[in-house]
Amino acid sequence: MQAEIVSSTGLTPRVAASLAYAGWWITGALFWVLETRDPYVRFHAAQSLAAFGIIAAMIAAFATLAIASLSFLPGAFSPFVWAAMLTWGGGVILWVVAMWHAATGRVWRIPIAAELADRLSR
Repeated sequence: MQAEIVSSTGLTPRVAASLAYAGWWITGALFWVLETRDPYVRFHAAQSLAAFGIIAAMIAAFATLAIASLSFLPGAFSPFVWAAMLTWGGGVILWVVAMWHAATGRVWRIPIAAELADRLSR
C-alpha cells in the first residue's frame, strides 16, 4: 500500500485543492501563499483566486452601479441588481463544479482564470 502524498499544508493534495475553493478567492489566496511544494494544489489555489476574485469584483461592480443608479438613473437599478444576482448564481455553480473536480483529482481549467492561474502558480 502506497502512502498518500502530503502537501506543504499537511493535507492531502485533493483535500487542500478542494479547500482552496471553499471560501472563493479568500481561501484561494490563503492556500496560494501557504502551499510551496505541490503544483496541483498551487494551481487550484491560483485558479480559485483568479476566477472567484473576478466574479466577486463583478458582483461588487454591479452592486455599486445599482446603488449609484438610484441617484442618476433609477430605472437601471433593477437590471444591475439582476446582473449581480445572476453573476453570483453563476459563481455558485462554478464553485460547486470546481470543488468537485479538485476533490476527484482532476485539473479542470476554467477559461480565462486558468491562464491567470498558470502565471500565478509558477
